[in-house]
Amino acid sequence: MMSMDAVQVLAAVVCFLVLVVAFKHVDLQIRINNILDLQLKANKEKDKEAESIEKPSDSPAADEKPCE
Repeated sequence: MMSMDAVQVLAAVVCFLVLVVAFKHVDLQIRINNILDLQLKANKEKDKEAESIEKPSDSPAADEKPCE
């Protein structure tokens, strides 16, 4: 009959905790990646909106002739 001594129990607990920490680390990395992707998308949309706002306002000013 196999009996588990204290060292084997401790090794099993340590392995279990390592697996838990590894899973949490991967989960955290996925969340950070998702947040960064959302930030990148928001910045791209913000830049597109800024460009679309700037383009029409620049066009009429360039077409106008200075008053004399």
